[in-house]
Amino acid sequence: MTADYRASGRPRSKGQRQFRNYLLDPKFQIKYVSMVVGVTVVVAAVLGFIAYGYSRGQTQMLTMAKMAQYTELDDQTYEFIKQEAEKADQAVILGILGGIAVMVLSLGLTGIIVTHRLVGPAYKMKRLLGYVRDGHLRVDGRLRRGDELQDLFEAFEQMVNSLRSAQEQEVEQLEAAIAQAREAGTPEPTLRQLEMVRDRMREALD
Repeated sequence: MTADYRASGRPRSKGQRQFRNYLLDPKFQIKYVSMVVGVTVVVAAVLGFIAYGYSRGQTQMLTMAKMAQYTELDDQTYEFIKQEAEKADQAVILGILGGIAVMVLSLGLTGIIVTHRLVGPAYKMKRLLGYVRDGHLRVDGRLRRGDELQDLFEAFEQMVNSLRSAQEQEVEQLEAAIAQAREAGTPEPTLRQLEMVRDRMREALD
């Protein structure tokens, strides 16, 4: 099941929600998929044109051979053989166009899924970096199995955990310093300022 990397908003239908989840970065994903599909269409069109030309040549040869079997060829028989040849050529070109269409659809869907496995983790890490920037030293959630950037995410998680451990130690040291300052008769305004700093540091750990 696809993880929802986006922030929740208005209720959406299940199909619409899942499709949008795959297009986390439409500009990048559609650009990448369009490049791959475009190159594939050009190559397939060239090969299809060559195949159609060869097939048409074979059809013409078979048509001529079939006509040669008749000593006297009336107009009705001629038109019938001609129409059969045209139907054979149409079947070939329709098969080529259908194959290209199936290839485009398959590559498009595959490209969106593949880029989603890269864009999804990047989107989540960008959001988590915003949390750290705002002073929240916590990594919530994990990447899905099969996502890219697993090593980068683990390195980021280790960094945040290291910063969190260091801040926890600093909070403990500050607690001890405030207690000593209170015992030493430090004025209340100074103690309150120290306590405000301690509270802000605690908020980053929540």
